[in-house]
This record gives sequence, C-alpha cells and structure tokens, in this order.
Amino acid sequence: MPAVIDSLGDSIAVVNDQGLIISVNQAWRTFADHNGGSTELAAGIGIDYLAAVRRAAASDAFAAAALQGSEAVLAGRQTLFTLEYPCNAPDSERWFELHVTPLQGAVKGMVFGHREITARKLDQRALEQCSAELPYHERDLHAVLNSVSSMIGYWDRTLRNRFANHAYRDWFGVDPATIPGKHIREVIGEERYRLNLPYIEAALSGVAQQFERAIPSPDGRSVRYALARYLPDIVDGEVRGFFVEVVDVTSIKSSEQALQRAQEVGRVGSCITELPSGRWVGSPLLDRIFGIGPEYEHTVAGWGRLLHPDDRQGMLDYGRQVIAERMAFDRQYRIVRPRDGAVRWVHGLGQIECSRDGMPLRLVGTVQDITERKRAEAATQALLDENTRLVRQLIAMQERERAELARELHDELSQHLTAIRAFAGAIRRNGVADGERIKAAAQAIDDCASEIYTVSHRLMEGLHPNVLDAAGIVEAIAALLKAWGQQHPEIEWRASLARDLVCDAPQLRVAIYRIVQECLNNVSRHAQAHRLRVILTTRPSPTGGKLRLVVRDDGVGLEVAAPHAGFGLLGMRERVLSLGGSLQIQSPHGCGTRVRVLLPNGHGDEPDTPEQQDHDRFPSPLNLLPRTGERRFMSR
Repeated sequence: MPAVIDSLGDSIAVVNDQGLIISVNQAWRTFADHNGGSTELAAGIGIDYLAAVRRAAASDAFAAAALQGSEAVLAGRQTLFTLEYPCNAPDSERWFELHVTPLQGAVKGMVFGHREITARKLDQRALEQCSAELPYHERDLHAVLNSVSSMIGYWDRTLRNRFANHAYRDWFGVDPATIPGKHIREVIGEERYRLNLPYIEAALSGVAQQFERAIPSPDGRSVRYALARYLPDIVDGEVRGFFVEVVDVTSIKSSEQALQRAQEVGRVGSCITELPSGRWVGSPLLDRIFGIGPEYEHTVAGWGRLLHPDDRQGMLDYGRQVIAERMAFDRQYRIVRPRDGAVRWVHGLGQIECSRDGMPLRLVGTVQDITERKRAEAATQALLDENTRLVRQLIAMQERERAELARELHDELSQHLTAIRAFAGAIRRNGVADGERIKAAAQAIDDCASEIYTVSHRLMEGLHPNVLDAAGIVEAIAALLKAWGQQHPEIEWRASLARDLVCDAPQLRVAIYRIVQECLNNVSRHAQAHRLRVILTTRPSPTGGKLRLVVRDDGVGLEVAAPHAGFGLLGMRERVLSLGGSLQIQSPHGCGTRVRVLLPNGHGDEPDTPEQQDHDRFPSPLNLLPRTGERRFMSR
C-alpha cells in the first residue's frame, strides 16, 4: 500500500479521526523539501493537520472552507470534498486542488490529497477572459470589415451566406442584414452566378480562385471593375465553405486602359522575358505588331523565327551580348509577320533585371512598330538623293544652255556682224561714186540685220515666249500646239480652251505654257501615241477661281512611281507646287497618260458644265462641235 501511495503524483497525507497525520507519500515529502518546509513537516507523522488548518482558517477564507469540508467528511456528512485554492510562491502564481475523502477500513480518518493545477487554472482564466472579450472583438472586427470598400463575405458548402459586410449594399443595393442565410444567386443575380459558378466549384474543391469581373452599379448608370478572390475554408482537410473578397480596381483598370490607348497610339507593345526559361509574356498589342496569336510559341526561339532572314543571326548574337554584358537592349530590326507575311520595322528597348548575386533574371522592355517612320525616312532620303541629282542636272543643263547660246552667238550673230563690218568698210573705201555698189552693200547689211533679228527672236522665244505677253495664254498654247502639230503630223490633236480666259499673273502663264510644252515633248519622244487632247478651262473655288489643265494621250503610258532620269516631270511638279496648285498624273499600263493640273487664279470664273467636265476623255465625233464659251483647235 505505501508503494502505491508513493507512486501517485499528488501530495497525500492520511489523517486519523483526531486530526493527526499518520502517513504521507513521497510527493508530500518532496513538496515540503522544495518549498521550505521543516523536517517535521516533511516527515509529517504526528503533526496535528486539522489544528494547523483551524489556525489558518481564522484569517484565510480558503482555509476556512477547507476546514468546514474536512469536518463534514470526518463526520460522515459527505463522501468527497474538493477545493481549488491559491498557494503563491514569491516569484509566481500557483494554484492547487484539495481532495478530501474518508479513510476506508477499521481506522477512522481522512485522506488529504493536494494536486497542482496552476497551468490549468491559468488556461482557464485566459479562456474566460477571451470569452468575456469575444463580443468586443467581434464588434471591432465587424466595424473594421464594414468600414472597408471591398466586399467581404463567407458562404458555406450549400452556398448560403453566413456573413456579408456593408459593401454589399454599395455594390448590389442589398441590405447586408438580410443577406445571411440567402443563396449566393439571390445576392449577385442569376447571370453573374452562372459566370462565377466555375470559380465557386473550384473553391469548394479546395483551390483558391482569383478573377476579374465587370459589375454594373445598382442603378445601371456605371460599371465598376472588380478583382474577386475565393479562399477555401478548410478544417481538418474538409472544405466548410469559402471566403469572398471583392476589391474595386476601376481606377487601376482605367489607368491600364489609358496606358493601352497610349500604346495603341504610339504602336508600342510591352514584354517581359524570363531569361532562365527563355519564355516571354507580351501585351496584346505586341502580338498584333508581331502578327501572332496566343497559340504561337512565346519563347526566345519563337522570337528568332519572327526575325527577317537578313537580320536574324545579327539580332540573336546581339541578344546574347545584351545578356552576357548586362547592357541595355536598343536595336532597330525587321520582322516577318507570320499572319500576312508583311515585313515590318520595329524598335526594341529593354533593361536586364538581375538577382542579388548578379545573375540575369529577366529582360523588361518595349517594342515599337516604326515601319511608317522607316518608310518616311527612306522616302526623305530618296527625295534628298533626287534633289541632289536634280541640282547636278540643273547645273549641267545651265552649262549646256550657255554653251548653246554661245554657239548661236558665235555661229549666227558673229558671222552677220562680221559681214556688216565688211560691207560698211567697202562703202567707206569706195566713197559715193559707185552708187550701185553702195546700194548692194546696203541691201546686204539689211539682210544681215534681218538674220540677226530672226536669231535674236528665236533665242528670246526660247528664254521667254513673247506671245504670252502679247496675246495671252490661250493664243500662246494654240500657237505652241500648231507648231508642234506641224512637226508631228502623225499624231491627231485637239484642244478645248476656255473663251476669254483671264490669266494676269506672269508666273502662272509661264507655268501653264511650260507644262504643256513638257507634255508635248514627252508625247512626241516616249508615248508612241496616235491621239492627243488638251483642255484648259476654269472652275470655281471657295478661295477663288482655279485654272484646270488636262493633257491626255492614248500612248503606251509610263511608270509614274518609278524614278525618272529626266527633269521634265519633276520640273512640272515643282512649278505647280510653287504656285500652290496640285498635279495628278495617271497612267494605267497600256492606257495612255493623263496629266491634270489645278492652279489658283485670281478670277472666279463660270463653273464647269457636265460636258466640260467630260472633256478630258477622248472625244467622239459629237465632241467636234464647238460649245459656248470654248475655242476649238485641232489638227487639219
């Protein structure tokens, strides 16, 4: 029996009916030793335990309760008495539980057992404190959840609501107090429930979900963009329901849309390339620039296949250099779009992001479509090259004209001037006696002067046609066509020139004359034409009248967009543009050439009639009849 009592963890003392301790176990003795008890207390035998309790009861309520309970057990009024009481140490709080039971057998008495319950008491006190504070915490939590603009709620496995914060009123116009117990479709509506159902089912299977959704306002006047998260509530491996968090991302979405519009305007796509895997993720605009879809391989190798064959190896080498040297990516290159086979120019910009130890992690950058800029640069360069060629050609042309003028002066004028001087010297030597010889010399001088006039007139007409000032533009063009037609009788020509056309500006008259002159030269030299039509008329304009010139032939045509070695077409264009007009040259293959010129004129004339507007077509026999306000000229 003593061995059994010693094996117990409680401190036990056996007391007889007189209140004397007759036995204690090892736990009693150990407790007395460790807590400053005397040797007699540790031994316990013979100590009047009840007397000690009575002394303590005078000043301690717990001792008084212990005394009362012990006496009740000793008197047989109850079979068990328990009491929790404190027994604090100097440095800590300690609690014990007293058990008093009657001693069984022939000897009357009691068994006192003391068990330390400090840990349990403290835990119990903490639990009681938490229970007391729980309503306050719940109130605070509800206040916090109701103060945020995000929707926060909880739905169980049956999709019935257990909590919804006040934001549900703002988003769906529903009183949050009425939501608990409702099915989720009653709150968010049938259509949105159908759209969200795949995410709900995934959350109930234990997988967290995140997705975006556009949610109309309760009054239907606006739309808010939301980022929704479904978080499973898992307890002991079982999904009890899921938490819902819906955040308003309208401002972020608006910024994204503004950024996307800016990228659309600038044709700039963005891209992030994860260097360890070689995979890249680009914006939708980048896919459109590259001419690819989601199914295309978004890897460095896939990007390499997009490169123009002539640029591919150089760009791949450059990409490896960018990664190896951690340098910025800045390169213009060509791609071939798989979707339509078009060749496009792009400009790539990017920066390498590295880990703390300097290892390259990703390349973040942009790609801009610069095809139109490249075409404009090429066109500008071609124009500069053409201007350079024209300047050189103009210099050469001036030198040729000067040389021709010098030859004319030397071969024609010098010869006649020498003859005049010779005849004048003969007259001087012969005196006045020989009248016949003087008369012959005078006639020779007159013939030489006539020749000089003819040569001078021809030179002046080449520099500036005198008929432009003497008769007007209509007569000047008519005379030009008549002389040209005599030189080229194989080509049938017709001219429709507006009667009483007024063109006061000298530069305008010269421009029209030179354009017609250049067109006639082109027809005779290159067109292989059989028919020619010239129209000069006027048309109204909000800013004043305009001169309308059309020259059309039925020849072989020309390549309008192709570069031309001569100065003719470019000279025509420069004349028209310098006067604020427009020049249009049409030449379908094998269908002749049509030159149409509009030049501003200070006079507002009569508008073209439907018949006059049709004059630039080749005439039928009916077109040979003259019309009012029009002068007709044609080859005979």
